[in-house]
Amino acid sequence: MVGLGLGVIFTSTGVLNFAQGDFVMVGTLLGVALWFRMDWPFLLALLAVIGAGAVLGAATEIVAVRRPLRRHQSSIAWVISTLAVSLLIEAGARYYLRPGSFPAYIPWGPFTIGSQLLVPQRLFMLPIAVAMTAVVAVWMARSRWGRALRAIAFDREGAAMRGIPVGLVSVVAFALGGAIAGAGGMLAGPVTQASYSLGIPSTLQGFVAATIGGITHPWGPLVGGLVLGVALQFTTAYWDASYANVVELVVLLVVLVVRPVGVLGQRFRSV
Repeated sequence: MVGLGLGVIFTSTGVLNFAQGDFVMVGTLLGVALWFRMDWPFLLALLAVIGAGAVLGAATEIVAVRRPLRRHQSSIAWVISTLAVSLLIEAGARYYLRPGSFPAYIPWGPFTIGSQLLVPQRLFMLPIAVAMTAVVAVWMARSRWGRALRAIAFDREGAAMRGIPVGLVSVVAFALGGAIAGAGGMLAGPVTQASYSLGIPSTLQGFVAATIGGITHPWGPLVGGLVLGVALQFTTAYWDASYANVVELVVLLVVLVVRPVGVLGQRFRSV
């Protein structure tokens, strides 16, 4: 889901948002605060977290992406600015939000099939990820705003000449990416737990997953996440968990050598 948000933003703006994982972190910390500590209904807390993620995403585009790109026209500008946003979000979370245990919202406990232990809370994440990806894919393909995002990705200057409000559409892309990250943070809270340290690691793993699957394809991050997750689980179960980062990089390099645009990636023409 982190990769899905990264893909939506990158496909439409060409920017890799290094604060994406911090949106997840805020979603987890805010979600457990509203739902568990303040006793909000779960769905209401989830809607609030989605809204907070969307606001953070839109603010990131306006403050940290639009101005640097307009002034410098250099990729290093938004790398530095989004990293700065990541640090600011983490500092704000440490000041206003409190980490802690995130209780499971799925009432069923673990069960076994043969020799395999299955945890419903973890299994629930797969259909959620598939559903979110499907909604984004349909929205991108059929809605007016989704088509505008695809037009900007294909030819930003040409889209502007045809009357598409490029700046507003970019804000929508970042807001959507933030909303996805916030929802993912709360829904995955019982698995990740509520911690300040979720930000950068989540961004890196989401980037790797999206790159493996193809960051320019709506289903690419999901495919990449499944490939990466299976590889890491096999490493932990049958080899040594300390080599997980090495295996992650090896899988990424192999995919990039065989297919540089990722498993489902698409090439866009340069304009």
